Amino acid sequence: MLANRRFWIGAAVTAAFLLLLFWQIDVGEMLSALGQANYVYIVPGVLIYFVSLYFRAFRWRFLLGSFAELRTWRLYPVVLVGYMANNLVPMRLGEVARSYFLSTREPVRGSTALATIIVERVFDGLALLSLLALAGLALPIGDLIARTSDAVRLVPGVVVAVFVLPFIVALALMALAALYPDRMREFMALFVRRLPARFQERVMALLERFLIGFAGLHRPRRLATALLLSLPIWLAEAAMYFVIGIGFGLYDAFDGFMHAAAAILMVTALSNLATSLPSSQGSVGPFEFFASITLVGLGVDGGTASAYAVVLHAALLLPPVVAGLAYLASRSVSLGQLTRGAAPTPAKDKSA
Repeated sequence: MLANRRFWIGAAVTAAFLLLLFWQIDVGEMLSALGQANYVYIVPGVLIYFVSLYFRAFRWRFLLGSFAELRTWRLYPVVLVGYMANNLVPMRLGEVARSYFLSTREPVRGSTALATIIVERVFDGLALLSLLALAGLALPIGDLIARTSDAVRLVPGVVVAVFVLPFIVALALMALAALYPDRMREFMALFVRRLPARFQERVMALLERFLIGFAGLHRPRRLATALLLSLPIWLAEAAMYFVIGIGFGLYDAFDGFMHAAAAILMVTALSNLATSLPSSQGSVGPFEFFASITLVGLGVDGGTASAYAVVLHAALLLPPVVAGLAYLASRSVSLGQLTRGAAPTPAKDKSA
């Protein structure tokens, strides 16, 4: 791992965002907030998070339904292993490991599974933007955007574009692939023709299999259903954020339940939108930074906000890692075997 360039890129991202965070907060206040927190609330919070992972498995079953009849309870450990891998390796390579792991258990190509995972990520972004818009009805989102732009040294328009534009572009490409596969195939061919001749046939074959993964979404109703199935996932995760926040007194920092709930929805949306692009292992650094500045922008003191963000992220990362590694151990599979097997995906795919 130490010889892997991706590892050091991820470590650099983590260090940069943690330095930004510690530059803007009082570390002494953060340590004081850590000492005063009630950690009992982590237990129900983690249980809620595992429920949200079940909702993810259910949505994945829907997305894979055009290719194979699968059971949610069989997809659940695959999702868990994928999140475990994402928390341990940089650049979201756990997504590739998850698609490969599924191909070893079910009659689904790894490339097809990976395409559906990308669909998941697009709908996650759209669901989070929906929650952000809902929270913005009760909270001053304009002031928060201005504070975020000051913290990252970017103009507000650029901040909004970074949060929103990738998902709009991805949705457009996904819709093109699902509704107009022939046009998407022509677009891919233009790209492939620019590659060296010896790679063109292999890359085009891989892209063709990848394109098949979007075929199940060719009807607008299925697109809408995928979005609706994404909302319970993030509402459950927001409930986890809320429960753990009680242990840090976040509820008392807002004017009643509705404002507190809206604030948690905003933290959920912004911290996850900001970490949706591949970066560090488990998004350590970016998550803490954006969760903290969101809360500070909503009136929470910096020490409490940063302490909460650190503990919350640990609760999001560590339980899936322990459960995922335990599951792999029960099947006599190591993370190294999984990631090495995922590397040559075309050769390892099974026929659907």
